[in-house]
Amino acid sequence: MLKLSPKARKHVIALIFSMVVVTLGSAFAIVWMQQQISRTAQNSKQLESQLAETSRKLRYLDERIASYHQPVVLQSKVAGVLRPSVEDQVVFVQEQQLATGRTYAVAQPYEVSMDLALLDFDSSR
Repeated sequence: MLKLSPKARKHVIALIFSMVVVTLGSAFAIVWMQQQISRTAQNSKQLESQLAETSRKLRYLDERIASYHQPVVLQSKVAGVLRPSVEDQVVFVQEQQLATGRTYAVAQPYEVSMDLALLDFDSSR
């Protein structure tokens, strides 16, 4: 048989011990990474289902908005209130100011500037 010196025997035992420690540490690291991957997959699945639910709700709201904006629906909402405009129709808007100072109608009457071009449909060419 092969006789080893005590120093060589200690090196072999240390080498075997370090191999066992590295193997066990690697095994625990692999198990830990697999658990992390599993948790991440579960979180991703949950987020994807929430995204799908939110997309479904958004599609539903878009469909409702689109149905409300159809001309037939809009016309039925204002039936009897609107009428065709007539020629030379004048609409007066009352000036309203909020506490913020915003004005909803121009306080000054509109004045035609000489810089503007006048388009007269009634005149002949």
